[in-house]
Amino acid sequence: MMPRLLSNSQKIENIVHQSDVQQWDSAILRFKKPLTYNESTVVHIKTENDDYDGTAKPYIYCKLESPIDIMQFRVLLAYKSTEYKEKAIFERKLISQEIDAEFEYLESVEFNSLYKQYYHVVVDPAPGYIYRLRWKK
Repeated sequence: MMPRLLSNSQKIENIVHQSDVQQWDSAILRFKKPLTYNESTVVHIKTENDDYDGTAKPYIYCKLESPIDIMQFRVLLAYKSTEYKEKAIFERKLISQEIDAEFEYLESVEFNSLYKQYYHVVVDPAPGYIYRLRWKK
């Protein structure tokens, strides 16, 4: 089952899911009002994923092609116990690298067992990379 895409700030249109795993899925996000020259805004994307068949991979990606001020990852894992303490791995690789190229380790991210989530913020992330937050299933 494909993830459900939602946004608090933008309208999501033209969602395309590729059957070829070598290609990126895509969607168009429309701002509620046009931006003026040099104006910035927050882009909000939320996905709801159902792993009913147990085949989902335990990570999320973000391909960053242009400079941004802040990137935030929040992963809610409601099925984890309150004793779960495993750290996630935050890593990246160049967009231009091959699909199966290794990721570069950046840091580990604590699991908040009270809220059953990983939460990670990156200020001024470098463009040209695929960023990934990976955890144990």
